[in-house]
Amino acid sequence: MCFTLVGFQCRYSTLTCDYVAQTQAIKTMTPKIQIFTKPNCRFCETTKQTFRQGGLAYDEHDVTASERTANLSVYLSGVATVPQIFIGNMHVNGAQDVMTLAAADRLVSLTTGETGDIGMDSLPEAEVAAGAEDLVLNAVIPESNGTHSEDPEEWAILHFYKAFFGFWPNCFYFMHHWPEAYKLFVYAHNVGAIGAGREIIGEPVMMATGFATSNAHGCNYCQVHMTAAGGEKSLGIPQLIEAVRSGKAPATAPIGPFELALADLAAAATTNTVTADLLSRVKSFADKARVSQASAEANIMGTAMIASAFGFLNTFNDLTGVEIEAAWAKQAQAAAGIEAGRHGVSENRTSNNLDHKLPEGGPSIDDMIAKYEGIVAAADGVDAYATQELGLMPAWMTLWPEPLRARHALFYVEMMQSRDHSPIASELKHLMARASAIAKGHDYLAAVEGWLAYQAGGETPQAADRVRHCFDAAKGRGAWRSHFTAAEQAALVLAWLSAQIPLTTPRRFIEPALKAFSSVELVHLITVCSVAGLIQRFAAITQPQIEPQVKDFLVRHNLTTDTLAIRYPLPNKVVA
Repeated sequence: MCFTLVGFQCRYSTLTCDYVAQTQAIKTMTPKIQIFTKPNCRFCETTKQTFRQGGLAYDEHDVTASERTANLSVYLSGVATVPQIFIGNMHVNGAQDVMTLAAADRLVSLTTGETGDIGMDSLPEAEVAAGAEDLVLNAVIPESNGTHSEDPEEWAILHFYKAFFGFWPNCFYFMHHWPEAYKLFVYAHNVGAIGAGREIIGEPVMMATGFATSNAHGCNYCQVHMTAAGGEKSLGIPQLIEAVRSGKAPATAPIGPFELALADLAAAATTNTVTADLLSRVKSFADKARVSQASAEANIMGTAMIASAFGFLNTFNDLTGVEIEAAWAKQAQAAAGIEAGRHGVSENRTSNNLDHKLPEGGPSIDDMIAKYEGIVAAADGVDAYATQELGLMPAWMTLWPEPLRARHALFYVEMMQSRDHSPIASELKHLMARASAIAKGHDYLAAVEGWLAYQAGGETPQAADRVRHCFDAAKGRGAWRSHFTAAEQAALVLAWLSAQIPLTTPRRFIEPALKAFSSVELVHLITVCSVAGLIQRFAAITQPQIEPQVKDFLVRHNLTTDTLAIRYPLPNKVVA
C-alpha cells in the first residue's frame, strides 16, 4: 500500500557531488539491499533513484506480484506501507527516512556495515502469512460497558455524550478498562482541548483540522467521526478541503486558504513535519480568515489543541481497532467515500446505547474540572506540581494554554507516573514514550522522555543504559536482553508500532504483548502510547526547546538528541 505523507518533499536535489563521489569508493563494500515496492508508487521510485544515484545495488520485490511478497514486507518490517527497505538486516522505514539519510550524507556510510541478511527465502510460508496478519485487538480485548456506570463521577460523561453525539462512542468500551484514564481524558483533556480549539478556530474549521490530522494518520474511525459528527455541516468537509486546494471552492464556503493552512498544519503535526514555511503560510493568510476573529497565533494554538486530542484518539482507536458506529459509517461512506477499513462496522450495536434513563446527580463536568484543578492548586500551582511529580516543569507544558495547563499537567502525571490505579511502572511508560518519539523523529520529546525515564528509574547507571537502549529493544537489535525483560521489550515494540503511519498491528509484532500482559494491562499500555501521540502533535506545532536539566543529563551520559542517528546508527559507531 502506498501512503502519501503530508508535506513530504524530495530532497534529493540538495545532495552534493561529494555524496556521489563517496559512493564510488565503497560500492564493493555494501551489504545486500532489499526494497519492497509496488508499481506507480512515487515514493518507491524516489527511493530507488536515490540508491541508483549512489551506485548502490539493490534487489526489488514487488508486493503486488505475490501474496508471499506482500506478506514478507509486513512480516519483516511491521509496517503496512511501501517502500520498506532493508540494508543488510537493518530496517529503514520508508522513503522519507531514506531521503533524510541521503541528505545528511549518512546513507552511503550506513551501507558499509556488515549487518547480516533478512533471510527472506528461508522463512516458511505459513509463518510469514500468520506473522503478517493484522491482528485487530478489538477481537482480543473484551469490552467494558460504562453506559450503565455506578460511579457518580462518570455520569456527567454519559449526559455529555448523549447531548453531543447521541451515543457513547465505541472507543470508550476499551478505554473504560482504566477508569481513571477514561475520566481524566474526558474531563482534564478532551472537553478543554476540543472546546478551546473549537472556540478559537470555529466549528467548521475544528472539523476540518480534526479530519486532516486523522486522515494523515490513517485513522478511519476518527475520519468518520469528524465527517459525520456535524451532520450536513461536516459531511462535505473532505470534499471542501480538496476544492479549496484546487481553487474551486465557493467564496462563501467556511474553508478558504487560511483554514486550509490550518488543516495542513494539523496534518503536518501528525507526521512531525511542521516547518517554519508552513507556520509562515498560516500567518500570511490570517487576514483572509473566514470564521475565526482571533489572531494567527491563537488559531495556531487552537489547531494544536485539536491535533493533540486526535493524537490521543487516533493512536488509541487504531491500536484497539475499535469498530465504527454503524449509522455514521454509512453516512461517511455515502457522502465522503470514507471506508471503515480495518476497523470494521459495529453492525451488532446501533447508536442507541444511551437510550435509557441516565442516572441523575453526581458531580457535574465543572465539578470534576474543579476537583482536578484543585489537586494542582493544593501543590502550589502547575510549576510546583510538575516539579514535585516529574522533577521539572517540561517545556511543552509551559506552552500549554494557561487556562487548561493545570488539567493537562494532572492528566499527564496521572497517566505516566506510578499510581495505584495503574499496574505499569512509570519508568517503562516514559521509555515507551521515548521509543515512540524516536520512531517519529521528534528529538525534543525523545530527550525529555529519556530524562523522565532516568528519574523514574532511580538515576542509576542501569537507568541511563535503559534510556540508551530502549529503541534497540523496540527494534529487537543489539544487546537489548541485557537491559530489558521480554515483557518490557514487548511493551517497547508496541510503542514503536504506535508511531507508524498508518498504524496496524501485525501478529508477529503484537503477539508478544498479548502473551506478556492481561487485557486490562494492554489498555494501560495503549493509553501510554496515546498520551505520547497527544504530546507529540502538540509539540510538533509549538516546538519547545530542550530543558537545561535534560541537556545536562544527555551530555553526562553521552546521549545524542539526534533521533535519526538512534534509528540508524552508523557502522562501528556507538550511538546512544
